[in-house]
Amino acid sequence: MMNGDKQLDNLINLIYETVLEPLLWKDVLLLCSRQIGGVAAHIMTIEKAKNKPIFLLAAGDGDLPAEENQLNYAKYYSKIDPRMEVMAKTKFDEWRYCYTSMDQHFVDKNEFYQDFLIPSGGRFAMGKWIDDNNEHKTVLGLHRSIQQTAFGDAERIAADRFTGHLQRALRLQKHTQHLQSKAELGSRVIDSFALTMLIVDQKACIKHLNSEAESLLSNGLNGLSCKNNCLFATSQSDNIKLIKLINQATGFPAVGGAMFLNRQGIPQARQIFVTPLPAASPLVKDWQIPLALILVIEDNQSLSSIQLLCKLYHFSPAETKVAIALFQGKSPEEYARLSGVSLNTVRTQIKSLYCKTGTSRQPELVSLLCRIPPVGIE
Repeated sequence: MMNGDKQLDNLINLIYETVLEPLLWKDVLLLCSRQIGGVAAHIMTIEKAKNKPIFLLAAGDGDLPAEENQLNYAKYYSKIDPRMEVMAKTKFDEWRYCYTSMDQHFVDKNEFYQDFLIPSGGRFAMGKWIDDNNEHKTVLGLHRSIQQTAFGDAERIAADRFTGHLQRALRLQKHTQHLQSKAELGSRVIDSFALTMLIVDQKACIKHLNSEAESLLSNGLNGLSCKNNCLFATSQSDNIKLIKLINQATGFPAVGGAMFLNRQGIPQARQIFVTPLPAASPLVKDWQIPLALILVIEDNQSLSSIQLLCKLYHFSPAETKVAIALFQGKSPEEYARLSGVSLNTVRTQIKSLYCKTGTSRQPELVSLLCRIPPVGIE
């Protein structure tokens, strides 16, 4: 018997909770199975390049979702599952039923059905692809036992009421995981610098800072301080300059700049660089508003632009050398000749720079690189 609207609402709510709580997927699959009067449900992600499962999760009221059965399926039976041949020819978001391709005569003689599926408590299945991208695709399978009837239009209509939500939840979960990994990577990158670094928004609200910046801000006598989680210069004239630089770096077009900071009456003891945070930098979180990266350089410190480029854009050493050559006005042909690298290699590296910086043409790339603080090219 089909569950009512209240059970469906509970299922949909639970589906979206999986975005932040992946452990709830088993509960979701169990409810999906019950929603269409089945005994089990599973999701399986396949790596396209190798055509093999890389993720499998099942849940239900029968024996089919047992851990041993899932392991046996992943290790061996997925390779001989005749239903996957059918799904390989199935369009995205299209339901397929096992009985339309495999009649009882086929089932009676098939190893997969006789040695695995039926002994595990399954028999009839309906499935469709619920996620598909360049690298992976994910199938949802719903199962009934040999004591039940095959799936039909009623079950398809019932399943259509929640599969769209499953698709959105999977994509949201991937996006959330991507944001989390970028945030973690960004923290590691900025903390790896032995320099004072902060990330602020257009209102100078601090979004992240490393230990050197924390130490600097703990003492207001150093010329910079923090109030209500916002950065400001203790000198009024310096603060006006700082605010202007932050506005320029978070505005449009975004422009970087620098200023000297007076400290305890000693002029030019500390230099501050404010630059737009590159869109392709691992320090950026996709959901955030325009941000500025602030570097504080003591008069006895030096900063390598090569190091800064590598860290901010996640360039490889070879890509960094190409970027600096373009920044200095060299053409790809000239750089290839001077460096002894083939022109095709240089062009490939430039394409990678486009991808990492979100640009598509050389003038756009050079314009973006010009926003890096003027600390000198090595």
